[in-house]
Amino acid sequence: MKTSSSNQAVFWRGIAEEDSNPVSSVAHRERILVLVGASGNRKQLIEHLKPRYHVLILDETGAVDDIVQGSSTEASFDLAILDPAGAVRWRQVLAEARSHAQPVFLPAMLIASRKDLSRALQACDSLIDEFLLTPIDPSELTQRVGMLLRARRQALTQSTRLAYLTSHDQGSGLPNKTLFLDRLSQAIQDGTVLGRQVYAMAIHISLAPVLKSLGNRALEEAGLVCSERLKALLGDNYSLARLSVDEWALMLRAGASTSDALEVFQSIQQLTATPLDVMGERVHISPAVGIAVYPDDAANAASLLDCAGAALARTERMQHPTFYSPTVQRQALAQIRTEAGLHAALALDQFELWFQPKVNLKDRSLTSVEALVRWRLPSGDLVPPNKFIPIAEGNGLITLIDRWVLAKACESMRTWQTQGGPARVAVNISAQHLEQDDFVTTVEQTLSHFSISPAALELELTETALADLNQENIDKLRALRNMGVGIALDDFGTGYCSLSYIHRLPITTLKIDKCFIDNIVTESADAAVTQTIVSLAKNFHLKLVAEGIETEEQCQCLVSLEVETGQGYLFARPMPFAELQQWVGDEFAQIDVKSISH
Repeated sequence: MKTSSSNQAVFWRGIAEEDSNPVSSVAHRERILVLVGASGNRKQLIEHLKPRYHVLILDETGAVDDIVQGSSTEASFDLAILDPAGAVRWRQVLAEARSHAQPVFLPAMLIASRKDLSRALQACDSLIDEFLLTPIDPSELTQRVGMLLRARRQALTQSTRLAYLTSHDQGSGLPNKTLFLDRLSQAIQDGTVLGRQVYAMAIHISLAPVLKSLGNRALEEAGLVCSERLKALLGDNYSLARLSVDEWALMLRAGASTSDALEVFQSIQQLTATPLDVMGERVHISPAVGIAVYPDDAANAASLLDCAGAALARTERMQHPTFYSPTVQRQALAQIRTEAGLHAALALDQFELWFQPKVNLKDRSLTSVEALVRWRLPSGDLVPPNKFIPIAEGNGLITLIDRWVLAKACESMRTWQTQGGPARVAVNISAQHLEQDDFVTTVEQTLSHFSISPAALELELTETALADLNQENIDKLRALRNMGVGIALDDFGTGYCSLSYIHRLPITTLKIDKCFIDNIVTESADAAVTQTIVSLAKNFHLKLVAEGIETEEQCQCLVSLEVETGQGYLFARPMPFAELQQWVGDEFAQIDVKSISH
C-alpha cells in the first residue's frame, strides 16, 4: 500500500479509501452481490459498500449470505460486482441470475487491472455492463455504482408500469381479463386443494342507448361511472375486473355458496336505484349477471369465465341472475322465491307455532315444551324448516322470525299458567338475534308484556352459534340468566365448544344431540360419548335433555345413564297448539286457542 500526502487519497490494491463517511441511514437499501475472488479486495470492497447497501456474498456452498444482516437471505440482488477471478468462478451464477431477471435490467460491473481487462472481458463480455480499472478512487466507485443502480431502479419502475398497463383497465384502474384469469386460476387451484367451489360472475350493463344517443365519449364516461359504483358496492371483498366498456367479471372467494352469490347479485342490483348522470343526461341502467361454478361447470379459469358469459347470454329477467348449470339455476330461483315468500309470510302472518313436549324419562310426565316455527302457505302446504330457516339466516329475516316466536311462545305460557300446563317453554334463538343491541331489552319487554316469569322461559342456542360469541354477547346471556331465564346449549357434541369455553358460558342446560341417541343402544362409542356428557353436566351442575328419542330401548338406556329429561317421536312429534291440548289431557279442553294458533 502506498502512502500519500494529506492532499492525496490513500490507495489499496483495488480501491482507494474514502475520506468522507457515507450516509448509513437509507430507507430502502439495495442489494449488491460481491463476486470478487481476491480476498483482500473483497474485504475492502465490502467495508466500503456495507454502510450504504446490503452486501451479499456467496459461501463455499453457493448460498447467499447478507453481510449487513448476518444471515442467509433470498438470492435476489440489484447489482453484481466481480473481478476476473470471480468472473471465472461464478460466471454461471451471474448468467442465470441475469437471465431470470429478464426483461428487467440487472447490472454487473467488472473491476480489473488494465492488463487483465481484455482477457476478462473476452471471458464474460455478455455479462458486463460497466468496468473500472484499478487502482480505483472510492468516490468514482460510488458514482458508478449509483448510476448502475439508478438504471436498475428505472428499469424496475418501467417494468412495473408495463405490467400494470398490461394487466389493468386504463380508464377504471380495475384488473383486466388477463389479470382476472390469473387470479381465477389461483383460486381454482386453492379450491381444488381445499375441496371448495369457486364462483365466477359475468356482469353486463347495457349502455348501447348511451352510444347511440350521446356517442363514444359518453359511453366511456358511463362505463367508468359503473365501474366506480361497482367498486363502491362490492368493496374489497371480491375480485372485480373490467372486461370491456360495459362488461365486468367478478370472482367470489373459494368456498362461497349459492347464497353468497345471490347476496352479491342483490348488491349489484343496487345500481338500478340511481340513474347515471352522463353529459347532463339521466341514464337508467339494469345489470344482468351470469354465474358459473367450479368444478361443476368448468375445469379451468378460461372455461369457467366462458360459462359465466354463456349464462349471461341466456339472461332474460334482470331481477334474477342466470346460472350456467340448470340445476343450480333451479335451486337459486327456489331460494329467491323463498326469500320473497318469507317477507310475505311475516306481513301476512303465515307462520304457526308448534310445540314438542319434553318429558321426564322415568314417569313420562310433561316437564316443558319446545316452541318450533312452521310456515304454512296459502295452499295449505307446510314449508319444511330446513328449507326456509337457512335462507332466513342468510338474508337477516331470522331475527324478525325469532321475535315472532318469542312473543307467541310467551303468549302461550300466559294461557298455560292459568290452566296448569307446562311449567316452561323453550325458544330457539339465532346468533344474529343475540347480536342485536336490544336483545336483552326485547326479552325483558316480552316477558313483562305477557306477565311471564323469567323462570318460565328457556332460550336455546346451538353449540356452533355459542362457540362464535364474543364477550359482549356472553354478557347478554349472563344478564338473562341472572334474571332467571334458562339458557340451553342445543345439539351438544356436534360443534366446537371446548370444556374451558363451556365453563365460561352462562348455560343451565345441555341438550344431547340426536346423532348420539340414534345408536346409543348398539354402538358403544355413542354410549360412551353420552356417558361423558352426563358426567360433564353433573360436574358443571347443568340439566340434561336428550333429543331425538325414538325407541323404548333408547329411553331405558338413557334412564340407566341418569338422563332425566328427553324429547322425541317416542313420546310426541311437534304439533300445533290444539293437538298439544289433546295430548296433554282433558284439563286443556276449555282453553281458547284462537289467539295463539297463528
